[in-house]
Amino acid sequence: MTNRLFVSLDLPECIQEEVIKNRDKIYGDDSKIRWETKEKLHLTLKFLEDVEESRTKEIEDELKSISIKHSIIELSFSRFGIFYKERKPRILWIGLNDSLKLNQLQDEVERSMENLGFEREKRKFKSHITLLRIKGYEDLDRINKFGEYKLPEINFAATDISLMKSTLTHSGSIYTRLKSFKLI
Repeated sequence: MTNRLFVSLDLPECIQEEVIKNRDKIYGDDSKIRWETKEKLHLTLKFLEDVEESRTKEIEDELKSISIKHSIIELSFSRFGIFYKERKPRILWIGLNDSLKLNQLQDEVERSMENLGFEREKRKFKSHITLLRIKGYEDLDRINKFGEYKLPEINFAATDISLMKSTLTHSGSIYTRLKSFKLI
């Protein structure tokens, strides 16, 4: 049996709430929009795709070994942005300011997973948190307002990385934390 797995850097709950508060300030109320839920707000360090269940332990062991070599990371948000595919907006995100420690952690996760046989990501790492997967029925004028919004300074400490499972359903994905690892 396989599971869709990814490695994430966890956000403190108070920061998840702050992100949602700022999002709602800009977009307002719209019941047609299926925002990512508070519990799904995270920073993906590495998407592993479909992984045989029997490999979970070796991935966990590798993440544990990585976590004890990296200290807590101080982070802050930079801006909202949109990823496009074929000139159509696809993902609304909130970005993080550059962090050498975050880049080093992500690079080590990438290299370690490559050593376990997972394909290396070809795109350059862009630290962001997905807020909305744009399906085409959203009010794009309202979404474009995110680009004009000046984020207040939001600083936080990221203290954990997690191995996550993503289960796809007809109403969206469900994330389950398989195991968390404290940064030192």
